[in-house]
Amino acid sequence: MRTPWEDAHTDAVPGTKDERLAEIAELQAGTITNRQLRDGGMSAKDIKVRLRRGSLRSTPARGVYRVAGAERTWRQDLWVALLAGPEGTLASHVTAAALRGLIAPPSIPEVTVPREASGRFRGAVVHHAGVSNVDRARCEGIATTAMGRTLVDCAAVLTQRGLNDLVDAAFGKGLCGYEATVQAWERAGHVRGGARLEEALTPYATGARPGSVGAAHVLRKICDWGLPLPLCEYEIRDEHGEWLATVDFAWPPWWLLLEYDGGAAHGPRRWRLDARRQADIERIGWQLERADRFDARPSSTRLLDVLRPILTQPPPGGTVVHLPQPTRQRASRPSSAR
Repeated sequence: MRTPWEDAHTDAVPGTKDERLAEIAELQAGTITNRQLRDGGMSAKDIKVRLRRGSLRSTPARGVYRVAGAERTWRQDLWVALLAGPEGTLASHVTAAALRGLIAPPSIPEVTVPREASGRFRGAVVHHAGVSNVDRARCEGIATTAMGRTLVDCAAVLTQRGLNDLVDAAFGKGLCGYEATVQAWERAGHVRGGARLEEALTPYATGARPGSVGAAHVLRKICDWGLPLPLCEYEIRDEHGEWLATVDFAWPPWWLLLEYDGGAAHGPRRWRLDARRQADIERIGWQLERADRFDARPSSTRLLDVLRPILTQPPPGGTVVHLPQPTRQRASRPSSAR
């Protein structure tokens, strides 16, 4: 199969420098630098010839080229920025979140360069910051900020609702947790948007780990309503200690359970199984309520109408309540976080 570079009128044959360099460009979403070309054996004249023929095309970043025929995508734009930046350049902020499929990619890639670097190049939003090794990662072969640091950085550029949704997506998919995010915040020190970040992390301050993104959205609504925070991924066992189910949320003092019915896990094939499981759970004294994606919508209050009459009353039998409570205060927050 011929590469786009070969189709752009070069004389490349298998094993030639054109083909080898085309393979490098393919790993970089169809981009390549002047230095890579020179290291691969091309002279300045060779590069000019290919620019004139159109097999190489210029980009906003000096010394970085696109290979003709390679699809123009946001990842290719990101590679241009990464290759144009100084050593240590990372995909960051919304771009780093987009790499993990958590948010739509920005129109202009965002990257972070070392604090002491000049980082002056076109085609990207460039942030200057120190990023420790523990806050660095790779995603799809791209150097990027680790998930916790990505959430910290995004606090500076997203609205409160956008940041809440991003945190819910990251936590619901198990890509990060509260402690990891707080530790990344501590290492970052002062960040813009600290108050937004504190608000976004509030439902998880007790260590809650919801089992899905939808469940994470529901947990946030429960927190916003000021109701007692539930235990997440709670195991239900029968009177003999045999496992019956693991449910999304539980308030043991009230013998109340809440299951989020996501589309994939609770489709028509699961309805009969779910009904049998619910009967077994209710037989031993639990009340099991259900929520779905419509309940996760910001405007929906149906779930509040179900939970509030139960959770605002003392638990039956005078049970002492030892559930985590919503809080918007974090003891170890950096002093200049706001």
